[in-house]
Amino acid sequence: MAGRVIVLCGPPGSGKGVVVECATARGLAVLSLGDVVRTEMAERGLPETPENVGQTALAMREEHGEVIVVDRLMPRLAEAMESSDVLIDGMRQPEELERLREHIGDVTIVALSAPAQTRAEWLAERGRGEDGGDEEFSVREEREWGWGLEHLMSQADAIILNEGSVEELGQRTDMILETLGF
Repeated sequence: MAGRVIVLCGPPGSGKGVVVECATARGLAVLSLGDVVRTEMAERGLPETPENVGQTALAMREEHGEVIVVDRLMPRLAEAMESSDVLIDGMRQPEELERLREHIGDVTIVALSAPAQTRAEWLAERGRGEDGGDEEFSVREEREWGWGLEHLMSQADAIILNEGSVEELGQRTDMILETLGF
């Protein structure tokens, strides 16, 4: 495999979509772990709601092990790496990173951080089916931090603080990607 891999991690609503846009503009292929869960949810015939996304992610891990989402992503990752560098969006667990490193030796981790209240407001404005309101935000926060997101973020090669405008986040992201050689 020729391409390099960046893992993007951060809590819900931290601005990962903006980072994804910047990576795409730089020619990186983007693969989403959340898309793996949403595909499973669709195969189970479930509508996209905060509860269904969370329950499906938990069920997948209970039924197939903690690293199932990464395992299901691996064929697409191998294919994408043949022609470009790849950003994996939305990793949540240290176990997922360990599994990825079993296949890809050199993985760069970028963590994205933003204040919780700000993230809750952004999610409310975004209106994606999995976002919900304040109660769903709290449940999602607890679930994702409980999976070990903080530990994963502590291993980051770079941290992007999202405390300003979308434009500022884009500029910070471009600077970080440039610095990391992507």
